[in-house]
Amino acid sequence: MLADVPIRLARSLVLEVTGLFVLGVAAVALLLSVDLLSVLARFLIEQDASFEQVLRLLAAKVPWFLHLGLPVAATFAVLVAGGRMARDSELKAIQAGGVPPSRLLVPLLAWGAAVSLAGVANNGVLEPRAERAYQEIIDGFLYARPPAATERDASFVVGGAIFHAARVRSDLDRPGQARLDGVLIRAEDGTIRTARSGRWVPDPSRWELEAGWRVTPGEDPVRAPPETVPFELALTPDATLARPNTLTLGELSTRIEERRAAGADAGDLRFDLHRRLADAASTLVFVLAAGSLALRLRGRAAGVAWTIVLIAGFWAAWTFTASLYEQGVLGPVAAAWATPAAVAAVALANVARGDRT
Repeated sequence: MLADVPIRLARSLVLEVTGLFVLGVAAVALLLSVDLLSVLARFLIEQDASFEQVLRLLAAKVPWFLHLGLPVAATFAVLVAGGRMARDSELKAIQAGGVPPSRLLVPLLAWGAAVSLAGVANNGVLEPRAERAYQEIIDGFLYARPPAATERDASFVVGGAIFHAARVRSDLDRPGQARLDGVLIRAEDGTIRTARSGRWVPDPSRWELEAGWRVTPGEDPVRAPPETVPFELALTPDATLARPNTLTLGELSTRIEERRAAGADAGDLRFDLHRRLADAASTLVFVLAAGSLALRLRGRAAGVAWTIVLIAGFWAAWTFTASLYEQGVLGPVAAAWATPAAVAAVALANVARGDRT
């Protein structure tokens, strides 16, 4: 039977990993902030941005830095700590004391789970709220008022009727309303109503169509006068047009249910929601993978090298699965979780192999 990890040893390991983790997060945030400013430099100079405004932009991007930095820093921390322990022969001393090195994964995984939970809060709540603030600052430079949010090829099912608009744009002159372009409505009896443009008005929800055409089954198309068509769905233009990256996890879940009730495709929203959760869980997965490798390292340099290898491999797979979703090969949930699931499987196999050697 495997011996338990002594409390003092577990505490010492977690403290060392935490210190390296904070250093790694700071390094990633610094690199990303420099990269962001290098991209925005010309824009900020042309807009005569003040030092305070630049700081506000950077502050609004901190949750995004953390989104990327938490798993990278966790990997770096575990591998470098493991390399240091191997170089100083601490792993041999621990094993000589009756504690198999693989048991050190227990406190590491508990620490990784805590960081992953923090990642859920960051990715699901802090980041979308900060993104709203960031967009407001950028829009303030460019516009006297914010640009109109737009969605293309929006379709909804109301009872047996189908409502479709080639483009839905928020109306800045009438807050809460939206302009419709390329409207087609198919009624339950098969009658089709088309219009070049119209308006989506809430309370009560309705589509106000300009003059267009009506096609009744078995009859020739006829000109149709302006008409108001009830749109009896629990959706509003503002909610429909909000950018997904500015929605919290709770808001995304609500939007998904609204889309489903409306018979509209919610695949992109589901992919965004599960990708955020999977990105947060990837910290725990990286700790498992890094921990299984750290038991075989011989120094800090090897830890840094393996950090680069793991992150590069994960990024390539992460990008590939997103491409598979866009091409319709994978569903939104499978595409979001495929990469961390694959890394976890390889890491568990590595742990099992280590226990047998």
